[in-house]
Amino acid sequence: MQSERAKQFSSGLRETVAGAMASTYLISRQIAGSIKTEKEQHRRAIPILNLHRVSVLRPEHPMTLHPAAFRKLLEALQKNYRFISLRELDEILMRGSNSDDLVSLTFDDCYGCNYVYALPILKELGIPATFFVSTGFIDSSKPLTHDINWKIYDLPNFTSKQLEAMAAHPDYEMGSHSVTHVDFSRSGDQATVRSELRDSKLTLERITGRPVVRLAIPFGHPAHFTREVIDIAQEVGYVRAYSHFGGRNVIPGDGRVGFVLHRICNQDEPDYARACLEGYRGRSSFLPGKTDKSDWPLEFHPIQLRRL
Repeated sequence: MQSERAKQFSSGLRETVAGAMASTYLISRQIAGSIKTEKEQHRRAIPILNLHRVSVLRPEHPMTLHPAAFRKLLEALQKNYRFISLRELDEILMRGSNSDDLVSLTFDDCYGCNYVYALPILKELGIPATFFVSTGFIDSSKPLTHDINWKIYDLPNFTSKQLEAMAAHPDYEMGSHSVTHVDFSRSGDQATVRSELRDSKLTLERITGRPVVRLAIPFGHPAHFTREVIDIAQEVGYVRAYSHFGGRNVIPGDGRVGFVLHRICNQDEPDYARACLEGYRGRSSFLPGKTDKSDWPLEFHPIQLRRL
């Protein structure tokens, strides 16, 4: 019992310290006038918040966000940001000017719980979103590999009818997340890349009756954006790809928009999440130095990021 109490105390202490550091970061940004300067220069960077599953099922799942917590997060962020679609984000980046506090929202994988629990809240709050779907799991009970690793086998996947209904609403867009949620850093031969990217696109277009032009690379770190992945993605018709590591998409002065935009995965308390949307990355946010981006593909959009 004492051991369990000690674990709970340690966990609570870590959360308190993390929250305090995040709040300190936000205050430092405000004192330094960074946000004000971005707005005055019409270069207000735009983050993309990425989530996975909203549900009351399997709360122990590492990527589960309870519907009540999901609502709390969105309502809190709406006090500081306007949610925009990825289409509108593209338009703003190409225009090369932004002075507003904006954020986009996406979901990954094939979790059918999002249709039941996330979608009604999104509709009520008027928030657009893009759902990146691993198509090999649609209409099946197959678990994703990372769910198997967590010994969770019974999460419902999207059905074709659900995706069709979602795509019929102008606020919701479907994008590809490959067929099998493949790890391109390990399975990056041209034949695999081509079938994963082409077949998932064609499947979603058949189900929804709408063009599918966006791709979220599974796992989404620089190592997964191989030369083959980028070239074939553009070849088969994707106009934009999305990473899965932190970064605020910069407003380019020359109007150049990279093929790869960046997303932030965070489902913490609203204040902490907001700090991350403003560039907070833990203790490294207070340390000098810059990220070495020399090995990143040139197609990556410019971002505001100190460290990975």
